[in-house]
Amino acid sequence: MFTELFRMAETELKADLDSINYEDVLNLASEKLYDLMVSNEVNNVDQLNKENEAFVERNYDRWIFGFQKLQMLKQVSLEAGIEFQKQFLQYPVYKTDPLLGVLMRQHANACRITGEIIWLLKGGYADGALARWRTLFEISVTCLVIRRYGCDAAIDYIKHGRIKAVEGMQEYQKTAREMNLEPYPNDELEVAIQMKETLSGGDNSFSWARKYIGSGRLEKLREHAGLGKWSHYYKLASKNVHADFSEMLSLFAMSEAKQDLLLAGPSNSGLVEPAHMTAITLSQITSAFLTVYIEDESNELDYSMSFMFLSLVQKYVDAVGQKFLKCSSESSTR
Repeated sequence: MFTELFRMAETELKADLDSINYEDVLNLASEKLYDLMVSNEVNNVDQLNKENEAFVERNYDRWIFGFQKLQMLKQVSLEAGIEFQKQFLQYPVYKTDPLLGVLMRQHANACRITGEIIWLLKGGYADGALARWRTLFEISVTCLVIRRYGCDAAIDYIKHGRIKAVEGMQEYQKTAREMNLEPYPNDELEVAIQMKETLSGGDNSFSWARKYIGSGRLEKLREHAGLGKWSHYYKLASKNVHADFSEMLSLFAMSEAKQDLLLAGPSNSGLVEPAHMTAITLSQITSAFLTVYIEDESNELDYSMSFMFLSLVQKYVDAVGQKFLKCSSESSTR
């Protein structure tokens, strides 16, 4: 096809020009190729969609019982958060409580990210799901540390977020014109920078966690939260975030491959670990939120519903691991 396109482009140009060069032929051939692709685009994309839908259906059929448990875990966790929010919002003292506010938002983030992970797993992207689990894990570490140190830590975490937002504005400003974007007005940016200076106390390396554990590094927070044993999986997930060199056979999605291949699309292998890790980490975040202030005997919150939900969450966490493992072992022996 390419040879024919080059020939057609060359013939057409020779008919109109006294002399032609390779670049002219290449440009015209490229235009013709693009037009040809566009003319068949609807049919081509329709075929690709059908093939993908067929794969997703087969993938879901293989892991159906695991997916059912993981999806229900996500729904139970979401409903648990909603019910707990309804309860504490009945008390004026908790409506603007920074600790509850931070943990509530992080729990909502965790539920959304779990949904993203489920979609990636259904689509056959186990290693992409693991990469999103990395964010879920960071939320878990953050929640556990903030919960331990209370409102002051939550306030510092909010400050840290505002500081990062201003740094985002500054970075945007550097390249706005080059990227054909509208820069911030100078006075608006100056106000934001002043707010950053006030919040950070002039500390250009401000970290919300440093005053509590002496460091803002995730490795230190992870150990402090009692999650140090997850370091290997976190590093493994990081390989799927950064542009590291790695062999294809190291991917979860290649765990059942009989030979080395270049995986450029989905696979129905390797879902057990990302799915179970997601379940465990979501449960940690849910527990941190649903039990906040439980050690404070003066608080007015009723945790009976939280305990019921958390018991249900734990049962689903165990079931997720068991069902995905069973699906894997049964289908691999067919």
